[in-house]
Order: sequence, then C-alpha cells, then structure tokens
Amino acid sequence: MKLFSYSFSSHSAACAMTIATAIGLLFSPPVANLAEFLLVVVVMSSAELRQRLWATWRQPVVKMVMLFYVVIAIGVLYSIAPTGVALTILNGWRKILLLPIALSLFPDVRWKQKFLEIFVGVLCLSAVVSFGMWLMNISVPSFPTEPGVYLRNHATQGMMFAVGAFGAVFLALDSQTARMKRVFFMVAAVLVSNIVLVTPGRSGYLVLLVCTAVAILGYLFSGQNRRGFKGAIVVLLLGFCVLAALVLSPKSRERIELATYELQHYTQSTKPTDMGIRVIFWKNTVELIQDNPLIGYGTGAFKEAYGRKVAGQEGVAGTESSDPHNQFMKIATEHGLIGLAVFLVLIVTALRQPCSQPWRLLGAGVLLAWCATSLFNSHFSTFSEGTFIYVWLGVMLARSENVSNSPRDASNATLPAS
Repeated sequence: MKLFSYSFSSHSAACAMTIATAIGLLFSPPVANLAEFLLVVVVMSSAELRQRLWATWRQPVVKMVMLFYVVIAIGVLYSIAPTGVALTILNGWRKILLLPIALSLFPDVRWKQKFLEIFVGVLCLSAVVSFGMWLMNISVPSFPTEPGVYLRNHATQGMMFAVGAFGAVFLALDSQTARMKRVFFMVAAVLVSNIVLVTPGRSGYLVLLVCTAVAILGYLFSGQNRRGFKGAIVVLLLGFCVLAALVLSPKSRERIELATYELQHYTQSTKPTDMGIRVIFWKNTVELIQDNPLIGYGTGAFKEAYGRKVAGQEGVAGTESSDPHNQFMKIATEHGLIGLAVFLVLIVTALRQPCSQPWRLLGAGVLLAWCATSLFNSHFSTFSEGTFIYVWLGVMLARSENVSNSPRDASNATLPAS
C-alpha cells in the first residue's frame, strides 16, 4: 500500500504544483502565485520532501543560489531606494528559490518527461489558438494592434513558444515510435511558424536562434559517438530553415530592421524608441556603475539612482527608468561588481551541473538563451520569464545521487540517432 502513502502523494502534489506554476506563468500571475504558494506548503508539510530539499545543499548550484539571495538581502540594508521598494524587490527575487525546490522534486526522469510533455502540449494548443486569432484578426485589449498575441505580451509569448519548440524537438528525438516522432516534430513546426508569422517579439527570435544552435550542437556532438554524415546534413538543414524563415518572413524581417535602424539613429530621435532608448540607458548605467563599482546602490535602487543621474536633462536624454534593459548592468548597479560576479558564477555553475542527456542540453540551452535576451532586457528578474527560468532549470538539471546507476538515466545518457 506504499503507493497511497502520504510521502508519495505529497511528492506527486508538489510536482503537479510545479507544473501548474510554469503553466500559470503563461496566462495568469495570480494562478502562478497560488500554485507556487501551494507548492511551498506541500514541501514544507512533508518530512520526506523537506529532507529532499535539504539534500540539494550538497549541489554547488544551490550554494550559489543561496549566496546570491543573501547578496540581495544585504542590499536592502544599504539601498538608497525607499525601504518598502527594497523589500518588495527582495520578495520578488524569492522566485530564485524555486530552483532548489524543483531540483529536489524532479530527479526521476519520468516526472521530467511529464513536465516537458504537458508544458509543450499546452504551448502547442496556445499556438493553435494564436493562429486562429491571427487569421480572424482578433486581438486582446492589452495588445489591440497585435492579433494573435495573448500570452502576457509578445516577448513572453515568443520566448515560451521558442522553448516549447526546443523541447518538442528533443521529445521527438527521444520518442521510440515513428508516429510520435512525427507528432513532436509537427508540434515544433507549429510553434516555430507562430514565432515567424504571428508573434513579433525580438526576444522570441533570439531565444529561437540560441536554442536552435544548442539543439544542433547537442545532436551532433553529445554522447560518446558523433552522428553520421547524413544525420548531420539533415539537422544542419533544419537549422538553416529556421534562420531562413526568420530572415525571409516580412514580420520578423521588419522587426529586425526596425531595431537596427533605431540603434543606428538613436541620437537623431526626438522621442524614445524601443531600441534607441536602450543605448542611452546603457551609457548612463555604465557611468552609475563606475561611480559605485563594488557594492552598488542597493536592492531595488536602480530607479532612484537613475532618476538622480538624469535629473535636469531634457528630451529623450531625461527619460527616467526603473530598468536599464540589461540584466547584468542592473545587477551591477544595485549590487556592484561583487553581486554581478556572484550571479555570473551562479550561471556558470548551472551550466556545469552534472545531469544526464537530453535534460542537461535542455537546461543549458534555455539558460544561454535567457543570457542572450538579458543583454537587452532583465529576464532573470521579471515575473514571468524570471520565475520560469528557475523552475525550468530546477526541473531539467535535477539529478539523482547516483545517476549512472539509474537504468532510465543511462538510457538517456546520449541522444538517440535519427
């Protein structure tokens, strides 16, 4: 009767709440917050799950998570921002603690598989709905000029669809039947097509390109043996098709060309442009970092520090902001080069986390994609994208204490050949 024991049901409930958190991020922050709250309650109320969570402390990535959170907490003490603002930002960063929680819950690849299949399935259905809205020219009130965009915003929608396509490709490669391979490859095609034709988020394009590169490199070089010449040609052609679709699609080409124009002509603009204003933010932020390089201005202090920096300036140059649209600059401004160093070590430690394939590639690919988009945004600290990356990393990089002795893990140690 162990099947119905409290510990088993608690673990299943916690995994279900983790999945619900990831899905809730796509549609509703209250739903995601409720699922996160229930997840914490379930974990804390179970002696077995608390023990699992405590055991993750032996993993270097968890040590770095806790160290970075301590840096953020210390930053509250000297922040130039109002105390309420600093505490709100500290509370917002609690999302990073989902990484060790997920690490403790998902060492079993069967639960990883469930998470990935459910998440990819929801994204595929969402893409189909998006296509329907686009074809019928239906838009939501929040985005009246963007038919087909309804998952939070076009950046979030594009990024999540790209992650879904990435996951679908590896589900196809891991499938044991030709039918399921075709199904998952079709799912990936639907998601990529939506990014190219419907969703105008440049962050989505960048995530798609990074994940495509990681998928190609992982397929070609993971495992003990390199893939055959025929397989290499096929996967390279698929990567070329993704790149060509982004370049040739009128919507994506227009968005890329607009970004390039704004970056090149930001000094001539009389009003803030999406990319042009970022250059001004970056230049001022670099000066802020130079003025206080070691420990920064404190948790949540960027808006206050930047406001003081541009006070009295007119026009576009005087535009205030609570975000430099660069995660690494934001961390350096608020927590100094010391805080940035801790964050970068956290990223490297996550990339080095030992885990069986394809899960390690799935974790590393999305992490690298988030690093790329965070050169232009703050996707490690925003609600939807930030919460998602820590859940995703925890699920994908979770490992048992003896991975090599697990038959299922051993079978996944290399990616299947086509």
